Amino acid sequence: MQPVPRWFTFICWVLAVLFAVFVALQLNDPDPIRWMVIYGAAALSCALLPARKRVAVLAVVVGLIAAAWGAYIGSQVFGQVAISDLWLKMSEKGGAVEVGRETGGLAIVAVAMFATAAFRATRS
Repeated sequence: MQPVPRWFTFICWVLAVLFAVFVALQLNDPDPIRWMVIYGAAALSCALLPARKRVAVLAVVVGLIAAAWGAYIGSQVFGQVAISDLWLKMSEKGGAVEVGRETGGLAIVAVAMFATAAFRATRS
């Protein structure tokens, strides 16, 4: 197997910082703990993945949780909110906009976890 390339390490660290920022942004959320846990787990996975191949399992688990959670909450607002609505003030569409944004965040986590874990699994 091939070693982990530097560009992959760089991408993982950028994602780790991004997810850490997501954790910090949850401080003003009405229900911050569950969001901090999922984004924190994604940050930790991304930070450790370049150095430890076994972390790919954690990344897949985090990705599965994020995908399932996103599908569940996204189904509650499917058809009520368009993609273009996500940039509106929440007062214009109500809580459905917030749920749509949360679904987007979980989709980012799921895609990042699956992509990085899949690549890391091919390297030594």
